[in-house]
Parts: sequence; structure tokens; C-alpha cells
Amino acid sequence: MSRHPNLIGSRFGKLVVTGQAESDASGHRRWLCQCDCGGTTTTSTGNLTCGHTLSCGCNRSRDLTGRRFGKLSVVERSDRYSIRGERKCRLWMCRCDCGRITYVSTDSLTASGERSCLACAAKYNSAKARAGAGYVDGTQLSRIRNMKPGAANTSGARGVYYDKKQNRWRARLKFKGKIMNFGSYDKFEDAVAARKAAEREYFGEFLEKHDPGSTATQETAEQEDSAKL
Repeated sequence: MSRHPNLIGSRFGKLVVTGQAESDASGHRRWLCQCDCGGTTTTSTGNLTCGHTLSCGCNRSRDLTGRRFGKLSVVERSDRYSIRGERKCRLWMCRCDCGRITYVSTDSLTASGERSCLACAAKYNSAKARAGAGYVDGTQLSRIRNMKPGAANTSGARGVYYDKKQNRWRARLKFKGKIMNFGSYDKFEDAVAARKAAEREYFGEFLEKHDPGSTATQETAEQEDSAKL
């Protein structure tokens, strides 16, 4: 009798051996197996003949139907699979709070962290990155803390530029993702004053609420006190 029986076509529990795989590091034979559930797995001769491996793992899989994980509600076990090395894992059909359907493995559902469809995950990661960069309500705190003109500015005053068509100075301000204009002026100083007034109106209260210790907040308070004198 052969020391290495051919197990192709043999059944072990839910598994039917479909082919021989590469032996493991110790030289033990391993077999490709198809599970009755549709999944696949690769295991050794000993695991099969001793009854240690009798399914692709679906026997140990919990029924997650109706469970909720993060933003995902499990609808049912789907007929889709993901490939994990030499193993095929059945996926769960899930509905995200946004209404989208997504397919997720058991370990991804039960792992810690934010669980949602890919679209919601992208929005979450983008929002997290913006928050890390200091954005609040579409405005980056570091940009309004520092009132120095940017590299592209040619007037010397932030938010003030010269309109060549009108031959006038214009003042504008970007706040919470919107650009607001504050008139045009013959004199540069008047445009600067309009921009400063807009900063006090829009940035002052915002910084006091979200960044009370900033230099810009202190400067705004000083300017308001001076205006009262």
C-alpha cells in the first residue's frame, strides 16, 4: 500500500479534495479542497484523515444576519467570496446607513474600527485628514491665525488686490469655503481697512470659539478696543 495515498475525489465532512497543493515546509502533503458551501481551503493529509478539518471554516462561522457593525447592517450571507491566500472566504451582504450595499468578510465586520461602505469610508478618512490639518467648518485655523500675505500676493496685504480693468483696489475674504467681496476702492488703504473689518467680523468670533488662545484672537480684541476709543 502506498505511503502517500491519492486523496483527489475523496470526501471529508463538507470537503471534497480537488487537487494536490504544494507541500508545507516540513514536506507534508497538502490538498486543495472544495467545500459544500462554495468556499475553498488547503489543508494537510493528517488534518483531513484525522477529522481535524472538515469544512472551509464555515462550520465555525457565526450567523451574522441581522447584526449591526458600525454603519453596516448584515442582510444575509452572499454567494460572493474574497481570496485570502489559498483560501476562499464567503462574504456577507451588508447595507450601509447611506443606503449602499457592500460585501464584507466576517473578520472585517468583527474587527475594531470604523465599518461602512467604501464611499462612506472615503468621506470619513477625508474628514479625519481635514480635521487633522486644522479644518473646522471648511476653514483651516492655521490660515486665519496668520494674516501674512501668501506667496502669490502682490499687494502686500492679504485679501487685497488691484483690479486692472476697473483701476480700483478690491477687498475679499474666503471663509468656510466661500469667497466674499467687500467692495472696490480708489485708495489701497481703504481696501485694506475693509478687509480688516471683515476679518474682525468673520474671524474674530470664529477664532474665539475654536481657538481662543490664538494670536489672531488677541489682535482682533485689541483692534476692537482701539476702535472704541
